[in-house]
Parts: sequence; C-alpha cells; structure tokens
Amino acid sequence: MHHPTFPLTSSPWIPVWDLDTSEFSSVGLTEALVRAHRLRFDATSQSESIALLRLMAASLDAACGPSTVPEWDAAWRAEALDAERITAYMDRWAHRLDLFHPTHPAFQCGALSVYNRGAHSLDPASLGGASGAWFSGKLRAARDGVQAYPAWEAAEAARNLLWLLSYDTAGIKGAAPGDPLGRSNRVYGARPGPAGIVTHLHVEAHTLKELLLLALPPQPRAPGDAPVWEEEQPPTSVRTRAPRGRLDWLTWPTRRVRLCPPAEDGGGVDSFALHDGDRIEGRALDLAQAHDPMTAWSTPASGRGITPMRFTDEDLGLLKPWAAALILGPNPGRPQTSAVLRHTVEAAERGIISPGTRLRAVFAAIDWGTQRAVIDNDPVAPVDLGTAGQLADPEQRKVMAARARYAEVVQGNLRRAGKEMTGGHRADMVRQKLTLTNLEPAWDETLGGDATGDGWLREAASQVWDTALHAAVDRAVQGLPLSPVQRAKLRATFMTAGALPSRSGAAARQEPEEVPAPPAETRRAKAPRRTPPSSRGPGRPAAASYDVFGGHYTLSEISRRPECAVSYPTLRNRLTDPDNPDRQWTAQEVEEAATRPATRGRRRTERGQ
Repeated sequence: MHHPTFPLTSSPWIPVWDLDTSEFSSVGLTEALVRAHRLRFDATSQSESIALLRLMAASLDAACGPSTVPEWDAAWRAEALDAERITAYMDRWAHRLDLFHPTHPAFQCGALSVYNRGAHSLDPASLGGASGAWFSGKLRAARDGVQAYPAWEAAEAARNLLWLLSYDTAGIKGAAPGDPLGRSNRVYGARPGPAGIVTHLHVEAHTLKELLLLALPPQPRAPGDAPVWEEEQPPTSVRTRAPRGRLDWLTWPTRRVRLCPPAEDGGGVDSFALHDGDRIEGRALDLAQAHDPMTAWSTPASGRGITPMRFTDEDLGLLKPWAAALILGPNPGRPQTSAVLRHTVEAAERGIISPGTRLRAVFAAIDWGTQRAVIDNDPVAPVDLGTAGQLADPEQRKVMAARARYAEVVQGNLRRAGKEMTGGHRADMVRQKLTLTNLEPAWDETLGGDATGDGWLREAASQVWDTALHAAVDRAVQGLPLSPVQRAKLRATFMTAGALPSRSGAAARQEPEEVPAPPAETRRAKAPRRTPPSSRGPGRPAAASYDVFGGHYTLSEISRRPECAVSYPTLRNRLTDPDNPDRQWTAQEVEEAATRPATRGRRRTERGQ
C-alpha cells in the first residue's frame, strides 16, 4: 500500500539564507546542521523561527552536542560541525523523522486515525481567538464563506505542527479514543507546553553554526534522556510525567497530533487529529529553568520562586532595549538570570569568541489572554549586546547593567510620581502615558561608545544615555495635563539621584526591593573635567564644564537647560573642530551654539517657566 512520505531529515522545509549562493532556500534537517557554517537562520522576527531553533538545537545536541567546555570550544573553533556524526545520527533516525510515516509519524501519535480538526486549525492565527482571523486572509475568507480553507503543503504543515506543539492554548480539548480522563468526549485542564510558559532568550551571531552552539551550554546527556523521535509511540491518552532531561524537555509532546496524510494523487494536509498530550509533573517553571537554557528569569531577593523575565513594558508592550543588560550585573532587589547568556559571557571571557564579534540577545514570549485560552501576541525582539569583547570585560558588563537598572528605576518612579500627582485619577492611563520610549538608538550608541574601552568614549556614551533618558522623561511628562510647575517638579524629582522617593503600598510590590542610585557615569558633573588630549577620540569635544547661563555646566547639562534650542548630539557636533581637537571654546561660543535653533528646529519643552 502506498504511503506518502516527507522525511524531515532530507526534504526542504527549513528556510535559510545560503552564504554560498547568496539566496534564500529551504533545507532538510541534516543539511541544516552539516552546512550550518555556511547558512544563516533568521530567529529574530517570528515565533515560528523559535520553534525551529529549538528543534535544531535538540537535534544537534542529540547527534553530537558538546558535553564539556573543551569540547564546546573545539566545536566553536572548527570550521564546521561534525558532519560524519550528524549524518550517521540522522540516517539512523530518519524513519522516526518522517512527517507521514504510517506508524511513527514525526512528533505525532500514529495510533490516531480520526481527524477532528480542519486545516484552518493548523493556522497559527487561529489561536488568536475571534480576532485571529484579522491577521490571516485565508481564515477570513473561510469564515466569510468566500472559499474553503486550502490544504497545507507538507513543508508548511511541518512548521505549523512544531508551532502548535510549542504554543497550543490551554483549556478543553477533544478526548482521544479510550482516554480514561475523557468526559462527554472532552478532556479538561490542558496546559501550554514548555515553550509557551517561559520567556525565551537566545544569542544571535553570524551563522547558524554559531547560533546553535551559543544556544547549547555544554553538558552530557542525562541518564534516560532522549528526544521524542528516539522514544516509542506515546499512548493516545493523556499522561502526567516528569521530564528526563534537556532533550526530552526541548521536544516535549505537549499534544497528541496526527496529520491526515495527503491522498495518493497529491494534495496537502486538509485535516488533523488534536488531543491533549503529556502533562508536566512538578512545578513547571522550576523544571523549565533546570532543563531549558534558552530562557530568561527574574528571581525575588528571597530566592523563593522564579518568574519569566519581562523584556517589554507591562502596559504598552514596548520593547525595553536595555532588558538583556539587566542580566549582566548583580541586582540584589530582583536578580535576572539566563543560562544561555551566562554561557555566552563565559565563552567571551575565555577568548573563544572573537572580541570584535557583535552579538544580540533575542527575546520571545507568548502574551496570553484569560486563562491562557487565547494568544494575544507572540513578540520576538532582538536587543544589542555589544561585542564579545565588551561582554568579556567585567567592568563594562557592570556599567551596562547599572545603566539598565537606572532606566528601570526612572521608569518606575516616574509612574509612581505621576499617580501621586494626579491623585490616582485614571491610573492605568497615567501609567501608559509615562512610558519611556524611543530609547533604542541611544542604547545602541552607548554600546558602540564602549567598544574601544577608551575612557572618554565611555563617558560620552554615558552622557548620551543620560541625555536620552531625560528626553524620554520630557516626552512622557508632556502627555499629562499638568502645569509647567508640576512638570518641572516631576522632572527634578525623578532625574536626581538623591531625590528618589520612598516606596510604599502597591507600588512598592511592583518595583525592585532596592532602588539603586544611577551609575556614576550618568550623574551630573559637579566640577570641570578635562580629558588629556591623548585619550580623546579625534575631533571630539572635551568632557568639560563651562561658565554659561549664569552657572557652571557640562554639555549634557546645557542641553537640558531651557535656553538650549538643540539636542545634545547637535550641541556636541557644533562644538567639534576636527582640525583642532584641543580647541578651547569660549562661553560666548558655547551659548551661541546652544541657543541657535537647528535647521528644522527642536520642540522646546516647558521647564518650569
């Protein structure tokens, strides 16, 4: 009897950029690993790519994953991954990785034969509830009766199957035949799988080889641990069990699924079976932290309990570009951790990663609706980590972490002050208005300024961040119906290190237990500072103070004065003489540079005038 076949080891279904042909293409799992040094994989833009990354990492780990630090270092230095071991392993398990195998289909339960879901349920947008169809033209057309939902091609079906197993919603599922938990053909209490309950974090690099190795801190395979394709067929009924190790966790069979094989004359997947699968025995978050290195966590100072780390603002869902830096330094109030980021830092410290290699942390998470029965959003966000050389330097990591915590403190205290100043009126709206925005360019600039280790450049980078935070506060404060005096009070109170208010009540429970002072690099200068010419970058103004506007101010402070009509970068550029880096600027020249409007102007903000 003829059976369709689609071996995931050799069939093209994983989208990559081929460095040899300079083209996009699709490859099988074997080629993805064997040629990983000549491929790039985009794991920075959508949750589908996160599910694929987890599969490829588990496949490499099972085939020839480094078990010790020396093995990992050797794999990183090698031109390519171990092609011989990878090919032998994939050939051995190819039959278990066939999407339509008659008895052991990949990631599925071959005992199922009644297909209770249509092709539309394999569309990721279908998990968005009633609003999900807005994001899928095919769902809208099927809902409105314009046309039937089309069948899926095998490659698309495979990718969507992985996504479903990673992020299927909680709640009620149809009972599999013979499941003793079934009541009226339903099973209650289904939960999302391991990938859906965590904040994912991996470190992006140049090639797929580097990406996978950074995702896999070296460790030996635990006794009894195995990926799902090395296991026998799971039962059709729900079972609760403990995970056996990292491979088991990364390929956890969250649901019992069976894709309806295409007909002999071609076609695609037009229906499938879906039931609840393996449930996690034990506290799922603790197990996720223990077995899944590609995660990020927040831990209270008490050390009891962990929560997935937030990388977006809790009110507007906007990315916090400094989020990854919070993990780089100790925070007694609320420590953040990530095994992958720690692994990357340690590799950088050993000098294995070239110091000039630029790295990015990529966060991903599921924003769940009520009772995790619907997906509201699935953000994936890359943030710059700077270079491996910066990560290898404890002092630079400390500076980055301090800047990040300072931004957290400013954000929290600004919102608390706004609530107090407005008497709690429309508290949710006030919180949303007082969100720091448009800080990504400034954060990237601070990392670029640190790259050389030059003291002046580091100071300049800190001034950029300080100025950007002040500007973000100004933008936020303008959104509230306050008087100029109230606005000035809000700025003065929450941008001064010594004036951070005490915390109490509900606000205190939402913020870190300790409020750190701003890093030394971001505090306002109290006395003139002149940097020796030999340590300045060429054509850069000195980090000096000037007697202008009736006081003694640095350029950063001048840019925040009411008399200044331009931004700090514009003011700095005006007071730069490439031909004479050591030029001493007069007070009249500085005041003229500050008060002359830019070509397109800068919106003048009220500063208590």
